[in-house]
Amino acid sequence: MDLDQLPAEARTALEAALSGAEVVLRRGEEGLGVLTARPRVLDGDVVEAPRLPPPQVEVPEGVLVVATAMRLSREAHRRLADAFGRDFLVLDLHQAPESTDVLLVNPVSPQLLEVLRARFPRARVVVTEIEDEVFGVHHPGPVGRMLDAGASAHLPPRPLADVVAGVRAHLEGAAAQALEPTGQPRAALPRADPQPTG
Repeated sequence: MDLDQLPAEARTALEAALSGAEVVLRRGEEGLGVLTARPRVLDGDVVEAPRLPPPQVEVPEGVLVVATAMRLSREAHRRLADAFGRDFLVLDLHQAPESTDVLLVNPVSPQLLEVLRARFPRARVVVTEIEDEVFGVHHPGPVGRMLDAGASAHLPPRPLADVVAGVRAHLEGAAAQALEPTGQPRAALPRADPQPTG
């Protein structure tokens, strides 16, 4: 709407509303309401959130720090720490120092992964799907969800020859354990023999 094309009184009323005034609308003597306008652009200053210093954790020499970026109960966290053993210190993401060695994450967006890698620049990131009924841990990813939905196999990324070897093994039943739905043990799929060169 071009304000210059409006009658002077209407233009003045709209300009007043745009500048923050309340304009009373009437039909004859009858009050209909109040016209107000809100700007699309918010006024104010951008304030950065304060950055908290990284946690100070005393890590014994020779011990690797594993940070978990997934919700785990205390019992599940304790079981994970026990399974890693004495050479590892398992911490929650929020307690882990910047010098963390390994970061366990469930499948997340590339954007979140980028944020996590910036926070833990030295860490080797291991993306994992976890299913543990005993400890009530359920962190499936796209592969687990597809297997639960009825897919019969999953082959991790590998060269074409290895894909063929994996599918043949699946069809012949040699890798049945590797291809069961979520919650079942998975063995490594066989790799194809290298082709002779020459």
